[in-house]
Amino acid sequence: MVRALIIEQPGGPEVLRPTGMERRRLEPAEVRVTVEAAGVNPVDAGNRADPAWAGLAPPYVVGYEFAGRVAEVGELVDDLRVGDAVWGLLPVRGTRWGAYAEEVVADARFVALRPPSLEVNEAAALPLAGATALQLLDRLDSAPGEWILVHGAAGGVGHLLVQLWHARGAQVAAPASPPRHELLHRLGVCVVVDRHEPGAIEAARDQVGSDFAMVADLVGQGRLPASLDVVAERGRVGSIVELAGDLEEAVDRNATPPRRARAAWSRRAQRAGRARRGRGRAAGARRGPPARTGGTRTSARRHR
Repeated sequence: MVRALIIEQPGGPEVLRPTGMERRRLEPAEVRVTVEAAGVNPVDAGNRADPAWAGLAPPYVVGYEFAGRVAEVGELVDDLRVGDAVWGLLPVRGTRWGAYAEEVVADARFVALRPPSLEVNEAAALPLAGATALQLLDRLDSAPGEWILVHGAAGGVGHLLVQLWHARGAQVAAPASPPRHELLHRLGVCVVVDRHEPGAIEAARDQVGSDFAMVADLVGQGRLPASLDVVAERGRVGSIVELAGDLEEAVDRNATPPRRARAAWSRRAQRAGRARRGRGRAAGARRGPPARTGGTRTSARRHR
């Protein structure tokens, strides 16, 4: 038997109850991982409360990023071995048996060797936010010297994204609450303005001295449409949240149409992320605070 936080009926945090479940059968292309830490993210709470959009029906287990050690490998898996320290990211749609458990069975494509520089809690907190940051980085395709305006730069995705852009030689501006300013400067953000002040977006442009080549919206709540006036001709804009509001200004400025970045995990992305983190550290970038992680009991408490 394996203990897991099985959701018998969707609802509030109280539905996350430790329960025993039968060990899952291992398919030839899968690996069994003993979970040492699981990331806790807003999508977990969303699927806990309403799993319909993810194509799930009770019973099910949430949790989509994890770190641990390989306990068993399928006969078709040739690049992972029992005892390997690994990390992984499961699809947030369609994954019925997630990482809020003592062990997880996953397609080997979603699991990779863990970089030795990462502690287990760091490794469990990085995959979802890191893969999202990499997708947005690649889609907006910054060039050295270009200016980017980032909404939500101090958040889980944002604090990784600004370090990656800094490592690429791009220059970042960010509206943020004053308590976040010191952190953002340490992460390499060049211009930080108080997001609570009227005209904060225009103030960031004035400090930069020109319109922005790119805008990244990691928050929503109308921030992307509000930023289109400061996007340069043929600029690029991207979002990981809703594409709502009046976006006609993007058309008027011949900007690359807004696109949502979705988390994707592959060995190619994992290798790229490791290489970029190495360049970021060489350039003096720093890690921000990790996302929340925990075992089954801690993961349940994080939802309260």
